[in-house]
Amino acid sequence: MTNMTDAQFDELIQQQAFDQGTKVAQIFSGIFFAGLTIWLTTANGGSLAFVQRAALEKRLTVCCFINMYVAMFSTFFNVFQLTNVDDAILPEAGFTLDLARPIEWVLTCPLMQLSLVLMGGAKLPDYRRYLMPSFSISILICGTVAAFMPITSLKILAFVLGVILFLTMASFNRLQIMEYSSGCECFKNGDSEFRKATLLLLCTWAPFPTWFVMSPEGFGIITNVLVIQVGWAFLNIVSKFTFIFYIQRIKDLYCNRLKTKRELTGTANGTKKMFGVSGGGM
Repeated sequence: MTNMTDAQFDELIQQQAFDQGTKVAQIFSGIFFAGLTIWLTTANGGSLAFVQRAALEKRLTVCCFINMYVAMFSTFFNVFQLTNVDDAILPEAGFTLDLARPIEWVLTCPLMQLSLVLMGGAKLPDYRRYLMPSFSISILICGTVAAFMPITSLKILAFVLGVILFLTMASFNRLQIMEYSSGCECFKNGDSEFRKATLLLLCTWAPFPTWFVMSPEGFGIITNVLVIQVGWAFLNIVSKFTFIFYIQRIKDLYCNRLKTKRELTGTANGTKKMFGVSGGGM
């Protein structure tokens, strides 16, 4: 019996070593491939300062390219949540948090704010390319810290700090609308695509703090794990799909109008040249 127990113990030790080795290998590979992605993007992509001053067609193309990364990161980390590698237990709530979810948001939400800055063009100050993504990262860090806080008062403090940062970010988004329209538009008034894209992003992000409060990560008002996970998935899908499809729609409509204009201009120039030659012959 003792020999059997020893054999089982050895098997358990080997299994734990195997699991730890697998986890380390996955994390190691993930870090290196992420670094490779960043390097390739930097090496092959144009300067963001140049893009922000480029024509609207170029800016929208880059925004759609950034959104492609948002979709790719979201796909990877949602699949990664199916594994146990990213599981983190919240002792106070008795809830298992998938760390891949906040990591996904940290990698994607700043890119969505960056897209807005690039779309706004040269009318927006250069420092916004760094400030607006930084707001997104800071807000998500506050939320993640609040989720792991065992003391309620500290959890509330981290959450309130995140809300203040969100409101500050929204005020800068409002300022960008005014800068883009030269003071003609704001949250309440205006019809530009830039204003609509900004409002769409903020309106789809606004429910996240409320759902955090309701979830076990926040204050545990809703404890049904299925409801919580479906809620997070729904909010994530709605916010990203609506923003990405709207930016893509803006680009497609603008490029179609530009193509039509170029064709009409080319036809008009050809007609002028033809009549010019005919007139010269007469």
